Amino acid sequence: MKKILILLSFLSLFIISCCAHRDDNRHIHEETAAGQIEKHTSSDVHNHGIETDTLKPGPIRSIFKTGGVVMAGNKNTVLITSKSAGIIRFSSPVVYPGSGVKKGQILFTISGGSLTEDNPILRIEQLRSDLARARENYERAQRLLPEKIITTENFLSARNEYEKLLLEYENISRTLSDNELLTVAPADGFVREVFVKEGQKVSSGETVASLQTTGSMVLKALVPPDKINIIPSVKGAWFRVSGSDILYKTEELNGRIISYGKSIGENSLLIPLLFGIDFIPGIAEGQYAEVFLRGEELKDAITVPDRAIMEEYGRYYVFVKDSDGGFAKRYFTKGQGDGERTIVTEGLKAGEIIVSEGAYQVKLIQMQGSVPAHVHNH
Repeated sequence: MKKILILLSFLSLFIISCCAHRDDNRHIHEETAAGQIEKHTSSDVHNHGIETDTLKPGPIRSIFKTGGVVMAGNKNTVLITSKSAGIIRFSSPVVYPGSGVKKGQILFTISGGSLTEDNPILRIEQLRSDLARARENYERAQRLLPEKIITTENFLSARNEYEKLLLEYENISRTLSDNELLTVAPADGFVREVFVKEGQKVSSGETVASLQTTGSMVLKALVPPDKINIIPSVKGAWFRVSGSDILYKTEELNGRIISYGKSIGENSLLIPLLFGIDFIPGIAEGQYAEVFLRGEELKDAITVPDRAIMEEYGRYYVFVKDSDGGFAKRYFTKGQGDGERTIVTEGLKAGEIIVSEGAYQVKLIQMQGSVPAHVHNH
């Protein structure tokens, strides 16, 4: 009986010792984990795509945010017309609105088909005959004028008739191929509109398509009438088109103000402010744009990058670095923004360090509870 009691006593001591050892191990593990978390939130943040920035007063231009439209420049819209009457056929590949074309590319062909009138082939034959007759008259006039058999007026009339027929013949014959007249693109660009259908009869000079060349574009910003006083102070504009995060800047596109409305139009309650800009590949004519009109320079403004700003129930915040190396959520009041940076009117001050890149990663870490000791809600 005594042996059993002694054995039970030793067994109890062994169990207590093991439990204490596990508690010590758990305590050591927790301390190690805490050390790893502290390292993650301070010196190792760059490994997680997180970057910081120190807030400093600096210049930014006054901003008025509005909407707008990207349009083709007037000089860059080309109308393509038929050089002769006839039956029009689409080339291969068939052109559609939006199709890219190269200068000299064949867009349409025009043939006489079974036409008895307005047949381009018959017209060319007639031109050849008329041109031969006009050349004979002109050459005869050249011989008779020095002998004063004809007047100078008669000579000039013969010369003008010959030159007119020659020009018409050269214009048509230059695009003649296999008894068909070729209609080609006059420049590189994109097809805006096609006004004809396959097999349609067209007349000479009829518009068959329009082309947008790649020379320039126009940004039309729309200004409310009560803000017309800001237009004289506008120095440029930054803008984003719908469906894109790219911020375009007029100063990088050789932009300039080319015109603005002095009154409200019949079909709009807004005043157009037009910027001439370089052509931007991939932007369609008529595409809506978010526009930031840039005015006079504001000095010593505290600003934060837009990518650093987070939103929560209509309130805005950034992550501010604490003295212990962690990140604290800080709400602030937004002012104007230019599409890249936003003015801080309240809640942040110069010298504070904020998360400028990777704010969403910090938020995810906070939500997962990975850094409870160093990410706070203020």
